Amino acid sequence: MPAEHDVILRPFRPDDLPALVDVYMAAYRDFPEYGEPDEAHALRYLQWLQRHHTLFLIAEVEGRPVGFIVVDANWRDWKGRRIGEIHELAVQPEYWGRSIAHRLLEAALDHIRAQGLQQAGLWVGVRNERAQSFYRHIGFRRSGMRKDEWIKMVKSL
Repeated sequence: MPAEHDVILRPFRPDDLPALVDVYMAAYRDFPEYGEPDEAHALRYLQWLQRHHTLFLIAEVEGRPVGFIVVDANWRDWKGRRIGEIHELAVQPEYWGRSIAHRLLEAALDHIRAQGLQQAGLWVGVRNERAQSFYRHIGFRRSGMRKDEWIKMVKSL
């Protein structure tokens, strides 16, 4: 397995889409209720993300995407305030625990700060304790907002 320094972070390219569908589907394997039901829906979702982001970053190992993060620094919270919304963070499960998600998230937070914003937000599945624990470790906290099976987490920057 490659070391952390063998992971390259780079901007999204449209030709990444097929590989990102695979990353996305694998990342949601344990919690399919939070992901898209099949590859066609995942592709449409990724195409939506392609149109609604200020940062779309790929983690690559040996020329192959193994993770990605998508941020919209022009998002508005329920009070109409601009917030750096993290729309998606996905990493191939075989690369979990290798700091890839952490590096992607730190790059996203740097991007949000560079846009002059003071808060980052994201939605995470209620049953996805692993993801919630990861975000808490980075300094996110539950906002108290909940929508169906999702909870909102925020981080002050």
